[in-house]
Amino acid sequence: MSSREVPDRSQLFTRLDMGMVDASPIARDNGIKLPVILTEKLWDEVVQTDEDSRLYGQKEEKRLASLLRTLKMELIKCRAKDLSFTFIACKGPGSTSCRLLKASYREDKSGKLYLVLSVEGEKLS
Repeated sequence: MSSREVPDRSQLFTRLDMGMVDASPIARDNGIKLPVILTEKLWDEVVQTDEDSRLYGQKEEKRLASLLRTLKMELIKCRAKDLSFTFIACKGPGSTSCRLLKASYREDKSGKLYLVLSVEGEKLS
């Protein structure tokens, strides 16, 4: 497998409670050391593909990898507790979606940090 190929889909992400998606394995593959959790809304609006986009060769794995590479670059630039950044997703020929996304640092019950990636303005519990 070349470094540009995406590993088997079952290793990329896991659905968690309340629709959240754990993207930590592919985040690590893209150089992000902290666990990364995506909200359901972000997954549905940015990562999930539809029939039309799949006809043009788009895959959730590739969108997710692109999103995480963009996140990594933003994390390198910014040392803030929370950060916002713009992500442009190509939905098909001549159709793009520009979204403002937010990455927030959180702590789990044992005090370990992780990142939650959401759509700007989305309420997190």
